[in-house]
Amino acid sequence: MKLEQVPVSEIEIKRNIVRFSTPIVFETSEIKELVQSGFDTYRKIINTEVKTLGRMKTEANAQIYSFDKVKHSPVLFNVIFDLTKTNFSFETTSSDEALKLFRLLRDQRQIAPDLATVQTLKGSFSEIIAALLWQIGAIKVSLGDIKPYFKVDERKNYSPLYIDIKILPAYPKVFDFIVSTSTLLLENLDFDLVCGIEAGSITLASLIAHKLSKPMFFARREKRYPEARLLEGINSAQLLHKNILVVDDTIVAGWTKTRVFEEIRNLGGKVDKCFVVFDRQQNSSQSLKEQGVNLYSLTNIRAALSSAIPKSITYLTDAEHKEVREYFSSPKQWHKNKGFKYSDLIKHS
Repeated sequence: MKLEQVPVSEIEIKRNIVRFSTPIVFETSEIKELVQSGFDTYRKIINTEVKTLGRMKTEANAQIYSFDKVKHSPVLFNVIFDLTKTNFSFETTSSDEALKLFRLLRDQRQIAPDLATVQTLKGSFSEIIAALLWQIGAIKVSLGDIKPYFKVDERKNYSPLYIDIKILPAYPKVFDFIVSTSTLLLENLDFDLVCGIEAGSITLASLIAHKLSKPMFFARREKRYPEARLLEGINSAQLLHKNILVVDDTIVAGWTKTRVFEEIRNLGGKVDKCFVVFDRQQNSSQSLKEQGVNLYSLTNIRAALSSAIPKSITYLTDAEHKEVREYFSSPKQWHKNKGFKYSDLIKHS
């Protein structure tokens, strides 16, 4: 049993203490493995000064373990048993350590999406959609310390923020809401077929096409073997003079979309519309417009960082919020500050 395997149902941080719960009631042998894994993780990622795992102390319905340091007070890892769940708490020696641990465990949360709460937010429609994505963990943030920065725009540049729309099917109610609202946005547009892009948007494009009673095919990002076609599920005769709606999960600068547009047009199809769930707003709309394509989206980075979405939904720390804003204000300067090479998005669009 590894610490990173534990599904987190509740998590909070108060100064130097991180508390979290799981709906699983563990066996004694699993607890021993979990404590050892917690110690190893803490020593490797949080603080290398942790040297030894101290002896366990029993107190009422709890077990207390110490992660001992050479010169400083130990870190306490408490396991509190309940009839229907197991509660844990880390009592760290600094708020910085607690924040790192909180960010690490936050990514393991398995919180049931609360559509009712999100829909009562005093925000725009795009902010409500962004709040749902935050709530299910589809928007991920890294400061490059406990986990690496993300690679974006065909892995040419780095980013502290990543949008993982691929997890939507794991949350059926949210996915149904996203598909339904996408359909409402798109149903009055004029197009004949829907094209998804491998692999993140194939399911989304398929469901949108089904609700709109439109034929659907998908585009590969690249040909991996001779028999493969860049456009699968359709032939050039079916594309001739047809108007295509291209659907994808997110957009940075539109490099992948550009190749898809070109392939559709080379086979006689027309494309002047592209839909994404999340627009990172990094010159994407202007880039597509220069190619004769209008961009439609459900939400964007401005909505995701809006003050209308509370921390109780985003779980974002102040440091993360600051770094993400710095990145989106000037990705080029952010790369320079971090010592990373930057590929100009406009030049390569």
